[in-house]
Amino acid sequence: MRPAIRNAVLACLAFACAPPAIRAWIYSEHRAITARGIETLDPRRRAQLDEIWSEARADRSARLCEALDAGAQGAKPSCIDLSAWPAIAGDHSCTPPELLATILDSDWILPVAAIAERAGEKIAHARTESERRNVQMKGDLGLERTDKEYSTRAGASNAHFLLPRGAADPRAYAAEALRGGVEPNAMALYVLFHVAAMHQAAALAGTTPSPVEVREVLALESFALHFLEDSFAAGHIAGSWGKAAERKGTHDYYNEHGLDTETWKHESIVLFGDGHMHREDLERAGAAVRQSVSQVLDAGIPGTEAHQAALAGAAPKEVTSGAFNLCRVEHMPDWHIPPPMDAFLSEVLLDSPIPFRGPGFASLPRFRAEIGSFLGLASGFSFASADGGFVEGNSGGVQGGLDVGLRLGLGLDALLGDGGDGLLYLQGGIFMQSRSSGNCEPYCSSDPLVQQFVPGIPARTGLSLRLRMPYWLIPGDLILATPLLAFTDPKLLEKMAITAADGGLIPWQTKLATPFGRVQFVLGREVAVHLFGRVAGKDAFLAINPDGPNGQPVLTPIAVRSIQWDFPVVEVRPFREYGTRYAFAGFFQIGAGFDHPTDAETLIPGQALPKLKTRYFGYLRIYFDGRRYF
Repeated sequence: MRPAIRNAVLACLAFACAPPAIRAWIYSEHRAITARGIETLDPRRRAQLDEIWSEARADRSARLCEALDAGAQGAKPSCIDLSAWPAIAGDHSCTPPELLATILDSDWILPVAAIAERAGEKIAHARTESERRNVQMKGDLGLERTDKEYSTRAGASNAHFLLPRGAADPRAYAAEALRGGVEPNAMALYVLFHVAAMHQAAALAGTTPSPVEVREVLALESFALHFLEDSFAAGHIAGSWGKAAERKGTHDYYNEHGLDTETWKHESIVLFGDGHMHREDLERAGAAVRQSVSQVLDAGIPGTEAHQAALAGAAPKEVTSGAFNLCRVEHMPDWHIPPPMDAFLSEVLLDSPIPFRGPGFASLPRFRAEIGSFLGLASGFSFASADGGFVEGNSGGVQGGLDVGLRLGLGLDALLGDGGDGLLYLQGGIFMQSRSSGNCEPYCSSDPLVQQFVPGIPARTGLSLRLRMPYWLIPGDLILATPLLAFTDPKLLEKMAITAADGGLIPWQTKLATPFGRVQFVLGREVAVHLFGRVAGKDAFLAINPDGPNGQPVLTPIAVRSIQWDFPVVEVRPFREYGTRYAFAGFFQIGAGFDHPTDAETLIPGQALPKLKTRYFGYLRIYFDGRRYF
């Protein structure tokens, strides 16, 4: 959605500026759509494509599959088929030359294919939405760790979206989408790469092309097909404008719930999107692929109308050379559709969905994802059990607590999908604790009445501070890395921020969807410190001094200041409601901490101060979190 981090000088900016990962179809869906388009080619064109593929793999038969569509490849694919090329274009490469280098020479593309194969199969058999989301989240994490540029590449621009519609005519809309200075968009990119592929195919007609030249044509058309297929994803039609949070939320909603729209021919259609492909989506997008590939094949036959039109219409040189890098360009080149190509492009585009209008028109309802700055209020209660009190001779018992705090932060829960957690906030508030239920056994066990007035910890109220921040490998590492990398290597800082929001370099902190809510291991992501004895003076209570006069225990009134540190370990979110700008959720946290006395005095002059110790405890916290996003 945004360019790479440019001016991050604080750790929080590493999260605020990291681009949301917004794609259309997932790898396995792109591959299935392309395979369907190839499968439905008429026999003559299918035979022609088989021959071209044979030429393309002549010197690289070990990496390129023998079949155009190799079908299910199992846990360890040994080759890449042509059906996978559009899946790799755009999402795993930024130019056609890079696509070829990735397919033929990279050591990570086969593992990517394996991860995508497993994820696609599990998504197809998922029984619940929670199960589907878990599978997709794990697949995305696997792709992120295998293809190091995966998330940053997907968020580099709005290229995978259709430009909001201004014109009512498809030809006028195509001209709008291709106008110089317009941001990259799916319609324009399809046209550019498809025209380039047809022109290259026409230029090679009647010759004996080398495998390299044949692969270059296939790479150009694969890029075209990627963006043509994206044009059939619901979220990329409806979610094509607005700020990052609004675009991401709208994109996700319509991909999951569907979009009732029509084609440029005014035929009614219902679309879904990434991870939610229906059979109708497959057939519809596959038919568009068939039409597009057929035109490239016809352009390679001398004397055909497609051949003549393709020779007369060339795409800009930067498109065919690879200089037009989708991960870097911010504007379309100043180029117009060659008139001879107009009829061929119309054949494909008339069957594609009509993009929706932009702001200020009768557009679809919009949805906002949890991305952006917020002001929040959190309140909860807790139960803690400790190993003892501040003084040796007091048992720990149980304490109840109530806290209220005001939060200021960045909500990036939706940054990389349901499994991500880029939440960053600072909270200040009040924490009130009851006296501990422990007593002064064994030193006063003979007097139950006394026991009630000698708690291990008194009732107290303290100032509370809470910080939550994702980390890359160890807690706080982004705070240290940001000042160094913000100006020396912002791209690396961006990758670190994305990995941190994705669950960390060791991905044990991703969220898991269960029937009971989201479960997450959060140790190191959140810490709270409570400052007791600073609101209305030190906290006073009766303590047992085991080392009293003559070696006998004695009751000693003392006053203490202390600092309590809390570290959540596991977090469960059973419910969450989110509106346009307001979020409300309930949480359970299981954690541990320690309580350290820092300053103490006796309240009776002359009495010795008991020896104080740090106490350790575990706790269960139940709290509610409300946020207002800006």
